[in-house]
Amino acid sequence: MSQLWGEYHALVTTEERYPAHVQAMLRLRKRLFVDHCGWLLTTTGDVERDQFDVWYTEHCLLFLGSELIGGFRAIRTDYPYLTKSVFPQLAQRRFPSRRDAWEISRFGVLPGAATASAARVNYALMFRFAELRGAAALVAMADLTYERFLARMGIRTHRYGPPQVIGNDRHGRPLTALAGEIPLDVAGNPGLTKFLDLGRQLEIHDATHVLGRSSVSERPAQIPA
Repeated sequence: MSQLWGEYHALVTTEERYPAHVQAMLRLRKRLFVDHCGWLLTTTGDVERDQFDVWYTEHCLLFLGSELIGGFRAIRTDYPYLTKSVFPQLAQRRFPSRRDAWEISRFGVLPGAATASAARVNYALMFRFAELRGAAALVAMADLTYERFLARMGIRTHRYGPPQVIGNDRHGRPLTALAGEIPLDVAGNPGLTKFLDLGRQLEIHDATHVLGRSSVSERPAQIPA
């Protein structure tokens, strides 16, 4: 990992364990998805929150030094989750509902000078999170740009159905999305390897301790106050 990438670190937590940090992530989501991307999401003041930010939700926060710059939300699919609950029309086959499949949503990094490298590290964090949780697949709703990016990176995906218009942004432009999954079998999806290698170098503080101390880096991440 380059010297710059060595400045990245991550926190995986629930809101109960690190409420101030999750609040910071909800503010980042408002800046990124509402202010920058123009999505029509529910906000309260400077916070974006929905009905899936609950006790079982895991929030993955990506820092560059002391600055929170991105991350994502992860929900095990045997609990209610966004894509299945709100956009069932995107699937022509059944959405998963099992312990070893996780939905990823609100995935992104703030635009800035290090956007390209930060996005790559965020993907590495996502796949490392999945590895630590023993996930067999990641489920997501995404636009075609996301699907094409993964294809360029050699990541194989499976669609649940064709792309559909799911609404408009605040400027009246249509939003087209599809639902699908990323199978996490490295033998069948070898493009995962480079992201997993990077993710294993990333300093991660796993506050949920699902797998005990073996699930975190040897040196605990410095989590800004």
